[in-house]
Amino acid sequence: MARKVSKLQLNPKPSGEIRQFDETNLARLGLISAQERIAPSYTTWKTAYDVNGHDGELSCFSPAEVGGVPHGVDGDFVTALNTLYLEQGAPVDAFVHTTAYQLIQRAGFEDNGASYERLAESLRRLRVAEYVIGRAWRRRGEGGNGWASVAFSYISQIRQSTPEYRDLSRGTTLSIQLADPVAESIRNQYIHPLDLEFQVTLKRPLTRALYRLLNARRYSEQDQLHPIAQFTVLVSDWARDCKLTEVITARIKRNLEEAHQELIRRHYLEDVIFEGRGSKATITYVYGDVGTAQQSVQVTPDSPLMQTLIEQQVARNVAVKLIKDYGEAHVYARLERFAALIASGYQPRQSGALLVDIIKDQEGKYSDGIGAVSVQKADSRVRTGIEQTVNRIVPRQESADAEDAREEAEFRALPLEEQAARTVSALKMILRSSAGDGILTRLQAALVDGQIDGRDLLRQAGRAALEMNLQAFVEDLRQLVGRAT
Repeated sequence: MARKVSKLQLNPKPSGEIRQFDETNLARLGLISAQERIAPSYTTWKTAYDVNGHDGELSCFSPAEVGGVPHGVDGDFVTALNTLYLEQGAPVDAFVHTTAYQLIQRAGFEDNGASYERLAESLRRLRVAEYVIGRAWRRRGEGGNGWASVAFSYISQIRQSTPEYRDLSRGTTLSIQLADPVAESIRNQYIHPLDLEFQVTLKRPLTRALYRLLNARRYSEQDQLHPIAQFTVLVSDWARDCKLTEVITARIKRNLEEAHQELIRRHYLEDVIFEGRGSKATITYVYGDVGTAQQSVQVTPDSPLMQTLIEQQVARNVAVKLIKDYGEAHVYARLERFAALIASGYQPRQSGALLVDIIKDQEGKYSDGIGAVSVQKADSRVRTGIEQTVNRIVPRQESADAEDAREEAEFRALPLEEQAARTVSALKMILRSSAGDGILTRLQAALVDGQIDGRDLLRQAGRAALEMNLQAFVEDLRQLVGRAT
């Protein structure tokens, strides 16, 4: 188990000082089992209960090959992804752009191999586990009729800078697409305050999971400014919400005891009261003082420039700093040089690292010529790969026009199969997943047949990238391929 980072034993913030938020459906429904460890054979659970006067159902299936149903620290990474998605402006495409290191830090774990292994396991489980929710998924602002039926895996897809067969590491960049219902819920602001700094200092995964469940019930949809002081629930229902396998009251109480004591000791709870016996046993949670809530949240989309940098695998915090330090005009100009280099056929190992280096360059390493690079001054991290491409394609002593003519001549001297391969490879780098593998496969066939000119196509793609108009280019590409095939 990856250890939590040792931090000061912070008390919960007054409600008015909390600036982070979490999605409410996931926490309220307890879709991540609170149990720290489960047997791999625990692959499914199903519950039914009253939801605002009607019957609601929840179920989950996740195979033993990924460790059973989501549980334990999976909830820490879900919370980290939700908060990052909100901070990044809750884009409509539902992607969170981050790094393995940032997720580890946000979840409160140490930067070591065990933490990255745990992250990889959690992401794999959250991608595979399937949830089916019947009339229990809340849609904010729709009143009594706002209870939907949905089915999803929390993570729809994952793109990473290292091959899937390799371990995650500090430098691995990740683009993680959240399930549509989750992203939509966050965009519609069905969220509640979450003291993330307090959560990551809690000792056990069970304590953190219990904190999230209790916190989701503390704030009502109608009045988040006045958190409730306490609530009472049947012990059997609470075990169901925590997705515990125990059904005997005494064992449930014993399993939760340590978490209860930590939350009381840390002043989140004032008291926990068990009453009654058997099926009628109840548990009452008395919250500590939270002050007066004053916070609000606004989902602000990223600018087109910010989105372009993120799409090129530049971490969001780095993109923010680049725009702040150098200004939008400078960053746009350097994007032009980057797009020209990619359109020329160069394939960097890490496009984000190359783009950042181009933006920061103050030594003239990257000239104004199309794809021309001064290799002698290039940073050692990108020098070798660039030198091989530039020495072959773009001689430094020629003018920009001569360079372009030389490039075109060399490109057209290649067999059509090689032209097609280079064109498709460059387009994948420029378009990312916008076009889809199907359209690119058909395009490659049309290029091999000579029906489409690859060189002209790359010029058009480069112009579209500079003009921030790639979506229109993709639509034109679809029509072009359709006519050719």
